[in-house]
Amino acid sequence: MSISKRVALIASAGRNATVAIMMMAITSGLLTQAGCATSSRASCDELDRRAPHQHHTTSDPTRSALTTPPVIVTEHEHLHHQLDAAIASGDATGERAREVAAILQSHFEQEEAFAMPPLGLLDPLARNEPLDDATVKEAIKMAERLRDEYANMLHEHEVLTAALHRLASAAREENKPDHAAFAEALIMHAQHEEQVLYPATLVIGEYLKLMQQPHESAQHAR
Repeated sequence: MSISKRVALIASAGRNATVAIMMMAITSGLLTQAGCATSSRASCDELDRRAPHQHHTTSDPTRSALTTPPVIVTEHEHLHHQLDAAIASGDATGERAREVAAILQSHFEQEEAFAMPPLGLLDPLARNEPLDDATVKEAIKMAERLRDEYANMLHEHEVLTAALHRLASAAREENKPDHAAFAEALIMHAQHEEQVLYPATLVIGEYLKLMQQPHESAQHAR
């Protein structure tokens, strides 16, 4: 079933879409743990130490709900650190890592500009907390932009995955298992985004549209 059909099916369930969103969030956590399993134990320990300090609730007045969840920002930063290490290792591994870096930077910037921030609304939606109109409209706008850019984002993943396979191959040939493991973990990260995070953002956008309908109908009735 295509992404658009899955989104439409979930959205048609009305408020039951919250359940679907939360299932995606739970799966997201499981896939993140699976990604850690392919990377070094020390790398995952670092993420485990940092993640608890990143937890937030919407009651924090200094942080908007419509921002990329801190755990995703931390993961992106960590992947960049690992990529820098692969580049610094030199030889063919370093060259292949530079190819990955050329693709990854702009891709992450796009994700954090519109693909990931709506995921920050999962927590307040799960708590049934009210969202202001400006936040709702901006989240819908971001989700629609992801829909418009979806084919391009997936194409970039294909290009990135091919470059990562080359990196993993070079690292194995040069006996650099940590860098090979990093490349494999980043491939799983891309699959995680395609199968969970991107669809979750689209579902959030559709759900917020449904939430707006009673509000807009009430305004017209006045």
